[in-house]
Amino acid sequence: MWKALGDQFEEAVACIALAVVVLAVSWGVVTRYILAQPAAWASEIATLAFAWLVFFGASACIKYGLHPSIDMMVRRLPQALQLAVRLLNHALLLGFSAFMAWFGTRFALDAWDAPSPVLRLPLTWLYGPVAFCFALMIVRHLQIIAGRTWTIDAHRDTHVG
Repeated sequence: MWKALGDQFEEAVACIALAVVVLAVSWGVVTRYILAQPAAWASEIATLAFAWLVFFGASACIKYGLHPSIDMMVRRLPQALQLAVRLLNHALLLGFSAFMAWFGTRFALDAWDAPSPVLRLPLTWLYGPVAFCFALMIVRHLQIIAGRTWTIDAHRDTHVG
């Protein structure tokens, strides 16, 4: 069970965040247009949950190799050059992720004393996923470099037509 949770952690958090976004926006629409008494907190909850959805989803995309890449030219290079380009790509991605994890952590910690407008929650709840998920992206990227792979099951694919 713990292994499955570790493997599907990003997807689980992103799914929960998506459900929160849908429920908060739906409640906001109901209270605004049906009850004529808008729930001010619904928009703030949706914004917070959307941040969690985006960054945990981005980390999941790292695992599955779903971020776009343009490798048409790289595939035409000799094998040694392909390896060099891949290593440079890994180094750049790890460096950027490390910078964002460090900067995101500083930003999230500085935001602890800044409350959100409606619920008065620390804005760390909004900025924290940036730091955490970029650190998680480093872990996932290192796992990929070490040879770990994740696949999407065929029964989960969406087919058109």
